Amino acid sequence: MGKIKKPNGLSGALELFLDVDDFNPYLNLDYVFAERHHQMVPLFFSQPIQVAGNKLLARFKEINHIDQASEWAGAELYLPLGFLPELESNQQYYFHELPGFTACTPEGNALGTIKSILEHGPLQWLVVHRNDQEALLPLNDELFGHIDRETNRFFISLPPGMEELYPFLFEE
Repeated sequence: MGKIKKPNGLSGALELFLDVDDFNPYLNLDYVFAERHHQMVPLFFSQPIQVAGNKLLARFKEINHIDQASEWAGAELYLPLGFLPELESNQQYYFHELPGFTACTPEGNALGTIKSILEHGPLQWLVVHRNDQEALLPLNDELFGHIDRETNRFFISLPPGMEELYPFLFEE
């Protein structure tokens, strides 16, 4: 869902980054899970998330001082799947759905199995495995074709040069 960026002020407020298209549905959550020392820890909001210019500020019941807040900087934030907003169309998807799907060309040729999604700044990449090799395929709205949840296939167009860069994806 996002991460805790850094403390804000002395009273334990934290600046959040939410990796979502629209943060408004998330402003009134009761709690989130934060990953700390490889464990999921529930953090309960003491008030709704505040929007301050381009910042999202959160106050948690358990965190009341900048020293406590500093310990949480960089922690990844998660929600139970049932809290995610319902998708408006069956051709929308959440990144967590894609691992295990088969990446396919628009013609239906299997490229390999999607293992994960990498996000680097504004870029997203499908990590696709085939024949014990790995390829990074760009993921954006222009390249996305469609998703078939019944057959676990994810159809994408590939930009020029991918066949030369990753010939193993196109071997029979």
